[in-house]
Amino acid sequence: MILATAIGAQGAQRIVMEAESAATIEAPFAVVAADVPGMVAGASGGYLEISGGKGKPPEDKEKIGKVTYAFEVEAEDAFVLWLRVYWEGECNNSFNAKFDEGPQFLIGETPTFKKWHWVKFPVARNAQPTKLAKGSHTLTLFHRQDGGRVDQILLTTDRRYVPVEKEQ
Repeated sequence: MILATAIGAQGAQRIVMEAESAATIEAPFAVVAADVPGMVAGASGGYLEISGGKGKPPEDKEKIGKVTYAFEVEAEDAFVLWLRVYWEGECNNSFNAKFDEGPQFLIGETPTFKKWHWVKFPVARNAQPTKLAKGSHTLTLFHRQDGGRVDQILLTTDRRYVPVEKEQ
């Protein structure tokens, strides 16, 4: 579900999505519903996870699990991608991702474990955000490591914005 899509007073676009509301979900990704016994506390509701023990993805790229999100961009611009994630440890702290039919990129590999936090793409200050045209787009997350969880997705054209808690 898209929680918010707007153009702010400064002209910055902002799109917020709940991770568990993906258009398509393929194993080993799975939805963890809100208030399920054993779920990680602090999520905005439910979340998506690749549970521990699922291992590395298969070599065959066609068999790699993925989730896809559909969203609309109101005006062409360059976007920063943020994921609100929870990593169990250093061997399960990243996903591969892509916009539309573009190239895959790595998001994550942060050393913050056992708490919800935000990771972004691109990371480097001088790296260019992803330019998206006005209209319909997709974001796809791919299985790279097991044990990772995603709560929310934020796309923004405000390069200075840093999310801290759950987005509304």
